[in-house]
Order: sequence, then structure tokens, then C-alpha cells
Amino acid sequence: MIHAVDYLALFFLLVVLPLHSVREYRRYVARIESGEPPDRPALYRRTIASMWLMLAVLAATWWLLGRPAELLGFTAPAGTGFWIATAVILAGTMYLFAAWQKCRQLDAAGRKENRAALGTLAHFLPQDDRDLRLFSGLSVTAGVVEEIIYRGYLIWCLALMMPLWVAIVVSSLVFGLAHSYQGVQGMLKTGLAGVVLALIYVGSGSIWLAIIAHMLLDLLQGFAIRELYREPSEDLPVQQPGTQ
Repeated sequence: MIHAVDYLALFFLLVVLPLHSVREYRRYVARIESGEPPDRPALYRRTIASMWLMLAVLAATWWLLGRPAELLGFTAPAGTGFWIATAVILAGTMYLFAAWQKCRQLDAAGRKENRAALGTLAHFLPQDDRDLRLFSGLSVTAGVVEEIIYRGYLIWCLALMMPLWVAIVVSSLVFGLAHSYQGVQGMLKTGLAGVVLALIYVGSGSIWLAIIAHMLLDLLQGFAIRELYREPSEDLPVQQPGTQ
């Protein structure tokens, strides 16, 4: 049953969070363009904290309303859908792993070209090993929190008001909108990823596989981005005998 607090949650996810994300993105980029060095570790820590805070609010509200965890997808995956979802995750993982390895094999020119293609998003992505460690923590956090909120909660809530397939589409649109700071192309990619994750969730009947898939997606992309900022060993100058 829909409660008044659910309408507030929908307003927050559909309006407040996207607007806040765009505003904070623009402020961060403006500071960097004015000469302030980017502080990605602090950004990752703030994002991790805010995500867990959102999940804590959802969990507390869910408990106070007496709703069972099973409604959020906390069940054991089973059936044919489980095996199909597992196959999709394995295929996606292999593809992302191959992309990561391809980045590792790029020469200096190739890495520079790929870095330039990132545009202003580069300010938010891991560029050294310290960044990567914190970004990995952010990836795990996003896998847990965003799946519970956008797949577990949002699909449950929307499915009470519309057919399930429409709820999947709408939840994916909202998920893409939450990443509107990435531009139109970024929203489309994120929305498409949301559809795949929603199908994994609904098909397997459990939120766990969607969480795992989301974690792997973000982690492997983070590893690949880090490689674009790593100097390839073959580009290092060769020291001549007798020189220092």
C-alpha cells in the first residue's frame, strides 16, 4: 500500500536529487576551471556518506511502516530467470574485463585520446591508485544503495500504480535522470544500464544479482579509467649505460 511518505520519496528521486546532482556537478567543475585543484577523494567520501544516509532513511522508514524486506527483493534467486541473469552478468563481466585489458595495452597517444574524450567527467573519475581505492568503495556502495533504492524500492512502489513493465521503464528513466550531470549521452547509457539491471532483478526474483552486477560494472569501469592515466612502461625513457 502506498503511503504519503512514498510520494515524498518519489518527489525526492524524480526532482530533488537530479537537480541537486546537476548543481553540485556544475559547482565542482566551476571551482576546478577557476584554478582550484580537484579533490576526488573528498568527493568520493561525501558521496559514499550521502548514499548510506539515504539507505538508512529508507531502511528506518521501511521498518517503521512494518514492511517486510522481501518486498525490496531480499529473497534467494531461483528458477530459469536466475540462470539467465547469471549468464548476462558473466557475459557483461567478460566484456568489461576485456575493455579494461584493452586500456592497459594502449600506448601514450591512445591513452591521451581516450582521456580527452571524457571531457569534464574526467574531474570525477579515478586518476591514481588512491583515487581508485576510494572509487572502489564508492562502486560497492553504489551497487548496494542504488539497487535497493532504484530497483528494489522504486520498482515496488511504481508497480503498485502501473504495470510492471512500465514500472521498469519509468524506474530506469529516473535512474538515468539521477545521472543527468553526465549529459544526454550519459543519461541514455545509465538509463539503458538501469533497464538491464531491472531485468536482472525481476528475472531472478532477487535484488542480490542486481547488486553484484552493478558493483562489477562500476568497479571494472573504474579500473579501465585508471589505466588511461597510468604511464605505459614502454613510454619510459631508456637510460643509457654510464648515464644517471
